[in-house]
Amino acid sequence: MIRSRSGQSTLEYMLVLLAFMAMVCALALVWHAARDGRLLALATGAASHGAGQGAVALLKDVAAF
Repeated sequence: MIRSRSGQSTLEYMLVLLAFMAMVCALALVWHAARDGRLLALATGAASHGAGQGAVALLKDVAAF
């Protein structure tokens, strides 16, 4: 009975470590996207249709919300 449960904690630690490493890798990818400016470009493109077309177009777009 004890022998059948002896590897449970090792498996649990491995799963927690795997989940933690996945989070670290995801954060590293987000960091690189933010550093390269890709994240800002995606956010600007998705947030406002009038961005980059001048102040009047941007104000019209903000007022439409």
